Amino acid sequence: MQIGRTSNMGRKWLIYWSVLALFSAILTSCALETKEEAEKRLRDTGSAGKLTSVQFYVPVENENKVAIVDIADASVVGEIEVGEGPMNTVFSSTMRQAYVTNHLSSTVSFIDTMNLKQTAEVEVGPMPHGLVLSPDNKTLYVATVADQYLYVLDTQKAEVTQTIDMGEGAKTNYIASYGKTIYVSDHENDKVYIVDMTKNSLERALSTGSLPRAVKVSGDGSKLFVPTANDGNLEIYDTATGELLQVIAAVEGATDIVITEDESVAVISGVEGNAIAFLDLKEGHALAIIEDLPGAKHLAFNRLESRVYVTLSESDEVAVIDMESRKVEYKLEVGVRPHGIQLKALPGIGGSC
Repeated sequence: MQIGRTSNMGRKWLIYWSVLALFSAILTSCALETKEEAEKRLRDTGSAGKLTSVQFYVPVENENKVAIVDIADASVVGEIEVGEGPMNTVFSSTMRQAYVTNHLSSTVSFIDTMNLKQTAEVEVGPMPHGLVLSPDNKTLYVATVADQYLYVLDTQKAEVTQTIDMGEGAKTNYIASYGKTIYVSDHENDKVYIVDMTKNSLERALSTGSLPRAVKVSGDGSKLFVPTANDGNLEIYDTATGELLQVIAAVEGATDIVITEDESVAVISGVEGNAIAFLDLKEGHALAIIEDLPGAKHLAFNRLESRVYVTLSESDEVAVIDMESRKVEYKLEVGVRPHGIQLKALPGIGGSC
């Protein structure tokens, strides 16, 4: 009997140490990775194209490329040539494909993220900017600043299949989506258009403050967040009724927004204000403002929301800011006039990156 108890105890200890080793390996992949380990990983051939790499894609306007930033190592590890004047990026759910709007060539680049190659360049309307994918990855919606349409692309065929008319004089700019609903900002007419994906049709328009930019939707789809550049505000709307729920003073030239998962804090960039603001969404006021960020444009969190990354279009950098201290940790040069920034990370991969 003693032998049986010892054997059971041995198995329990074996399981314990196996689980501990696995947990440690997961943490080490990013949270505890040493500089030497990061350098060794990046020396491996094709590290920039590995699906398991946790990275940011940063379109660089004046160099017609997308810079690939490794988060753990804080360095540019690759680049992809695209069309002229790249703006923003969106990934498929598998992270194997990326799509980039090219403002000056009026095209969308289709990218293979493993081979780091543009596989197709599809012509759309003039000056494409914002874009979103349907939940099934089969349909891409592209907003074009210089006309009134939303362009609908088949991602398998790499072609435009339809346009959705926002109305005479409309200008489509940024896009956000929740489920089967798309929200499109119109910075010239101070509106947000609401589009039904199931019908590919305009449902209604919402009037906003002056010069709405990068709209975002809450995690449950109930609220629409709209930075208004000329007012320097963040406006929050009820998506069901269109009612304006709250207005919070933010930053001059309010441009982009990221929101913590618990919806307690928002970070707003301001291109003209060269700053970002941290907003308390519960109390409705600014917690802090960081200045001296030249041309602060687009924002992205790392996965733990412990840092926010900001493209600085006037200094050719990405600034990395600690969310707790609300201070700039460092800046990384990425190329001339970085625009958008998008996280590439598979679920469950990359620890705290």
